[in-house]
Amino acid sequence: MNRLLIVACLVAVVAADSYKTPIPILKDDRTQNAYGEYTFEFETGNGISRNEAGKQADGQESSGGWSYTDPEGVPIALTFTAGVNGYVPVGDHLPVPPTSVPLPYERSDH
Repeated sequence: MNRLLIVACLVAVVAADSYKTPIPILKDDRTQNAYGEYTFEFETGNGISRNEAGKQADGQESSGGWSYTDPEGVPIALTFTAGVNGYVPVGDHLPVPPTSVPLPYERSDH
């Protein structure tokens, strides 16, 4: 019984220690000007990257994306635009509606 308790404590210490390891920031670039235009880009040591650029032009307009590896090991990449047409994400991992069935909010030209 004591051996089991010791092994369980050692496993808990090793697992807890792995969560304390900091993830380095490899890149962190940010710009902004007086006209409301901005960019930022960062990358971490565990493979996460993010970028965005935007401006004020009759409302906010932005575009960018990010990438990372999901817990199952699948690379995820997403890009987006945001502006007068709303937020429009694009990525192979995103669900898509069936093409043969019209969505309820689509207008038909009948």
